[in-house]
Amino acid sequence: MTAATVGVGAVDPSDPAAFRLWREEILRYGDMDAYGHVNNVAIAQFCEGGRVAFERCGDLQRENPVLGLSLAKVTIEFRAEAHFPGIVRVGTRILGFGRSSCRLVQGLFQDGRCIATSEAVSVCFDTVARKAVPYPEACKVRALKLAGP
Repeated sequence: MTAATVGVGAVDPSDPAAFRLWREEILRYGDMDAYGHVNNVAIAQFCEGGRVAFERCGDLQRENPVLGLSLAKVTIEFRAEAHFPGIVRVGTRILGFGRSSCRLVQGLFQDGRCIATSEAVSVCFDTVARKAVPYPEACKVRALKLAGP
C-alpha cells in the first residue's frame, strides 16, 4: 500500500491503542467554564495542538519551506467531561491522503477516559502562491511512520 492509498480500516478513536503519536496538554484553571468542566474551546485548542505536533513532526517544510497545512474541516465529538486540574493526552492518527489533503483522527483522554474525538482534514498549500498543491510523497511516507496505521 502506498502513502497515497492508505485506508481507514476500522479505527476506534476512543481507544488509546489506536494512536502512536501523542501530545500532552496541561489543563489550566482558565480552561474551565461556568459549570466546572473544561470548555469546548479548550478542547478544540487541544485538538489543534495535536495537529500542529503532527505537522511539525512530519516536517512538511523540510521538503519545501513555502509549504504549509491549512485546516479545511474539523469535527469534534464531546464524549465526557474533563476537569481541572490534570492533563489531557491527545492521540493523532492518519486516516488517509488525498491529492493535496491529509485526513486525521484524534482521541483526547484524561485519566485513561476518552473525553473527545475529532476528525480533521488539512490541505497542503503553497504559502506564496496561496493555493493547494499536491502533498509531497516523501512527506506522506514520513508522516505515516509517525502517525500511520
